[in-house]
Amino acid sequence: MTEYAVNVYYKKEDLPELKDINFFHYTSSFDWYSNSPAYTPLMIVAFDNNKPIASVFAVIIRRNSFLRGSFFKRCIVSQQPSFYDDSFSKIDLFNSLIRQLVNEVKNKVFLIRYDRINSTVFGYKGFRENGFYSTKWINIRNSLQRKRSIWDQLSTTRKNQVNKAIRKGVKLEEFNSEDNLLEIYKLIETTNNKKISHRFPPYKYFENFYRFYILKGKGTILLTRFQNKIIGGVILGFEDKKTAYCLYYWGKSKRYKTIYPTIFTLYSAMKLAEDKGFKYFDYMDVGYINKNAGRPRFLLQFGGKQSATRRWYRYNWGILNFLAYKFYD
Repeated sequence: MTEYAVNVYYKKEDLPELKDINFFHYTSSFDWYSNSPAYTPLMIVAFDNNKPIASVFAVIIRRNSFLRGSFFKRCIVSQQPSFYDDSFSKIDLFNSLIRQLVNEVKNKVFLIRYDRINSTVFGYKGFRENGFYSTKWINIRNSLQRKRSIWDQLSTTRKNQVNKAIRKGVKLEEFNSEDNLLEIYKLIETTNNKKISHRFPPYKYFENFYRFYILKGKGTILLTRFQNKIIGGVILGFEDKKTAYCLYYWGKSKRYKTIYPTIFTLYSAMKLAEDKGFKYFDYMDVGYINKNAGRPRFLLQFGGKQSATRRWYRYNWGILNFLAYKFYD
């Protein structure tokens, strides 16, 4: 296996010049996670003769604002690394990156999690050699390149629900003013947690996303209104004109269940991505491989296709990681 020089960076200004390729490894990720005590961002870069050839972004998250120590921290990595030169082995490069990541954070965090890989085989050797175990997940993605439009991909039930919402006067708007940002954030935060697709992050994360992604065309926030009240919404991240990632979505589906705010929001978000020329709308990892699971089944009714993927974990307590490895693998 070829060895590469690998450096770790904790500040954006120290980075070499890197091209933005994969959304979750943009250099602007440092801006996204900056100025918040909950996050410590870092970038690992592999070099060949001082030329960057691959990079991976990771973030250390403190789970409790009052308690210190590695037990209350975890390190999260999403998406395959950015590779800048296809002439080098991606397998060898990934092995170098993941080994450096483990060495860098193993004494700083309790858990390392690597997700949204969209593959069951990518990085398998590197993960195994560095003590990771895996669980099987489902990824759901809608193709926006088909001859059939997004509308035609919906199930009959979904079409009827969207039409009913439109008849009742439900509308979608793009959020484009920072003035009401805190108000919108509090509204989302108070929404029933079961209707938010992931645990929602602190306000600074939200504010940074607006300033460094939305204002620069790398994302958007869409809000669903009914009788001038916000009843749902979605946050999208853009990877060039290729993929629109559904980062978070929410809806007051219990209070407004007869007008289907979540369903209307997701359809409208996919329609916007289609109109903007994106090739895919990606819900990413949506749950364990289980066809009867609620969320995957719900999202598949929007016409997307499911694919198998893996989430990789590594506890930095030897005995716990050993037991998890035996249980899951």
